[in-house]
Amino acid sequence: MSNQDVFKYCPRCSKTARLADSRKIDCPNCGFKLYLNTAAAVAAMIFDADGRLMFIRRNHDPQKGLLDLPGGFVDFNEDGETALRREVFEELGINLETVEYYRSIPNVYNYAGVLYHTLDIFFTCRAKNQPSVKPNDEIMEIVYKFPKDVSEDEIAFDSMKKLIPNFPL
Repeated sequence: MSNQDVFKYCPRCSKTARLADSRKIDCPNCGFKLYLNTAAAVAAMIFDADGRLMFIRRNHDPQKGLLDLPGGFVDFNEDGETALRREVFEELGINLETVEYYRSIPNVYNYAGVLYHTLDIFFTCRAKNQPSVKPNDEIMEIVYKFPKDVSEDEIAFDSMKKLIPNFPL
């Protein structure tokens, strides 16, 4: 399903609108315009003492059962580092000691039939102590692997498929 199929009606007047291009909803009835901008998402690369990367196995769609990195979406008025600390604490109960920008990669996140274009921002992190985390509702399990030992078909999202094989370890 494309976003053209999802965004059919104007949020202001409820009449038929159109997706003017891949980024803008344009209502010919009332003149309302809504720009579909990229959403910011953050992900933590947390390594154990042996240099293995912490992955979470997703417990829900999209991509249930595949490997992901801890993280999530940036809230309004929140910087990336704060968002990452919040998301990692919410998901895993871990306080991060260091958070350093590594790189960003564009991605497409298909959720409930809507394609969200994201900018996934990756950070290398160190936890205040070696985490002993337990799975929760969002996480099926915690997996530690060397990046070179992770195959592409195990990885949940395209941005991570570009990140992991090129990680310098």
